[in-house]
Amino acid sequence: MKKILLLIISALFLFSCNSLENTQKMSFDIPESISQVDNSWDITVNGETVKLSGEKLQVWDILNDFPLDKRADFFDQVETTSINDYSWYRLIETVPSLDTPVCTMQTKQLEFAAKEFPEITFIIVSNDTPFALQRFCSANDIDNLQVFSDARTREFGKQNSLYLEDYALLTRSIMIIDSENVIQYIEYANEVTSELDLMNALAFLKSTEK
Repeated sequence: MKKILLLIISALFLFSCNSLENTQKMSFDIPESISQVDNSWDITVNGETVKLSGEKLQVWDILNDFPLDKRADFFDQVETTSINDYSWYRLIETVPSLDTPVCTMQTKQLEFAAKEFPEITFIIVSNDTPFALQRFCSANDIDNLQVFSDARTREFGKQNSLYLEDYALLTRSIMIIDSENVIQYIEYANEVTSELDLMNALAFLKSTEK
C-alpha cells in the first residue's frame, strides 16, 4: 500500500513539474500579418442574441474613462484607478468573469504575452469583485497584468458599449488604445463563451513597435 501511495505521489509531483515547465516554456508564434476583424455580427450567449448597453465601439472611437477598482484583500483596502493612470499604448481585455474556463485560459495567455511587451500596459476589466480578483490572481500567479473591477458602478462597461444588460456582466472584447484613448484595434467575441483571437491583437500590437 505504501509503495502504491509513493508511486501516486511521485506521479503527481512529476505532473506538476512538467506542467510548470510547460508554462515556463510557453511561447507565442505571433503572425506577421494582421487579419481583418469583423464585428458586424450580433453578440450571442450560447447562441442566443443579447443586447449591449450601446452601439459597438469601432476603430477611431474614444474609450471613455471611468473609475475602476483595483484588486484587494478587504473592502477597506480597495483603491480606485483608471485607464488614464497608464500611458502609451494599452491592451485592454474585458471579460464576464475571470472565474470561467475561457477567461482563465486567456488571462494566463495574456500574463505570458505581457512579458513579451514590457513597455505596454496589459489591462483586464471584469465585474468580479476586487476580492475575487485578488484571490484569482494570487492562485494563478498573475503578476504582469493590471486587473480591475467595474462591479461597483458598472459605468465603464455601460458607457463604453461593453455591458451585457441581460447578465449585468461585461462582454468579452479586446482592444488596443493609444495615449489619447483612441481605439486602434478592437474585437468583440461574437459568442461570449468563445475565445478571442489574441494572436491577431498581439500581431497588431507588434506592428506598433515598428
